[in-house]
Amino acid sequence: MPRPVERALHRLGQDISSARRMRRLSQEDLAERIGTSLSTVRRMEDGYPGTALHTFLRALHVLGRLDAVAEVLAMEKDALGMALMRENLPQRVRTSRGRKLGMSDSQPGQTQSTNDNEELEGF
Repeated sequence: MPRPVERALHRLGQDISSARRMRRLSQEDLAERIGTSLSTVRRMEDGYPGTALHTFLRALHVLGRLDAVAEVLAMEKDALGMALMRENLPQRVRTSRGRKLGMSDSQPGQTQSTNDNEELEGF
């Protein structure tokens, strides 16, 4: 296992242990609330790599910290991913054949009843 991953697991386990103790929960209490054994909670808090991800996530949910994990992984916070995505944006976008930009599908002679703001609704 890569050393940074090992350190991160150990740190996550320590942080879960600290959060549990700040909430005055015993390891037994946490195990009961997340539906696992006491030994699994001990291994999780020790940063054991064989602990299932869902066990960590259930513990974070019980401790009220699950939203923080989701926020960390939010796409808009992924600077590298966003930069790579911007690199792959097309240089220009062409209209599809047979249609001109700004034209509606209405029949000739009919007036367009929607304004520009309504056409962009949903964006």
